[in-house]
Amino acid sequence: MVSKAKNRLPIITIGGFLGSGKTTLVNRILSQANGKRYVVFVNDFGAINIDFEKIETVEENRISLKNGCVCCSLNDDLVAGIADFARQEILPDAIIIEASGVSDPRALDASLDMLEAAGLTRLDTKLYVLDAYEFCNLNFEDSEYILDCAAVSDLVLLNKVDITPKDRQTALTHTLKDAAPFTNVVSTSYCSIDVSILISREIDIAVRETKKKKFNSLKAVNHTEHYKRWSAETGVLIDREQFASFARMLPKYCYRAKGILRFSDAPETPYLFDLVGYRATIEAAEKPLQLQKMSSQIVAIGDKNTLCPEYIGKKFSEILMKSPTAHLSE
Repeated sequence: MVSKAKNRLPIITIGGFLGSGKTTLVNRILSQANGKRYVVFVNDFGAINIDFEKIETVEENRISLKNGCVCCSLNDDLVAGIADFARQEILPDAIIIEASGVSDPRALDASLDMLEAAGLTRLDTKLYVLDAYEFCNLNFEDSEYILDCAAVSDLVLLNKVDITPKDRQTALTHTLKDAAPFTNVVSTSYCSIDVSILISREIDIAVRETKKKKFNSLKAVNHTEHYKRWSAETGVLIDREQFASFARMLPKYCYRAKGILRFSDAPETPYLFDLVGYRATIEAAEKPLQLQKMSSQIVAIGDKNTLCPEYIGKKFSEILMKSPTAHLSE
């Protein structure tokens, strides 16, 4: 069902067993803020690598950084703390929650559901960090617990692959495919990953950049040595059912996709599309956008060995050919 999108604060949860690399990932996100304002809830301030010269202010349960990011302690007032940020006139770009290494990250769901039901937040990404090297040394109970957590996550970071033998990686990948068939797995060392995969607002820039291209132009951009991007823009009004079929195909080839879409059955309403792992949402934009300045734009990011821009572009062109011939006004 399509619902009206609100200006809700996106939330990213990071789970993982002790020592898997969650704090390393948080440090990496903070170091790649690039002007974005992230609010991070963590269990241990001391574990976060914050240089003294980067600190703006220090309070009892909060450290504000000069780059605009904020680190807060993870406590019983989590819901109230997030709600305070969600009610600010200028919203942070995202809330990031680092769950305890010995707690079930699924326990956060009830709290996050309350915030989402109140219209304050939306779940952006459920991420789980898995230590590929240590997994085979865990007992049955702990390994089953980790697989259960992975199965309810959008993305799993198979971390420390640099020190994990290839045969272990292969066996673990097959195990994850069986236990978590609807979760995308990203192999990393030191949690080195493109932040745009984790946080949907990071990919907005790529969506906007497609406006510079001609209608229906398709172009791949190598983001790093590990990832590829595919993007497209079109003035064709898209058939909703055809796009739904296209969207169901995407998780096989990309980690994340996002777009601003115009459908043939509602040409004056822009829809916001967001896909992470196998979970996708399409919501009507809260504020009407000027029709004459709008087209449909979409961008996807994935592994360089999995995302084939030419193939994705071909499939996207096919749904346009099956869509009505009407175009948006320029």
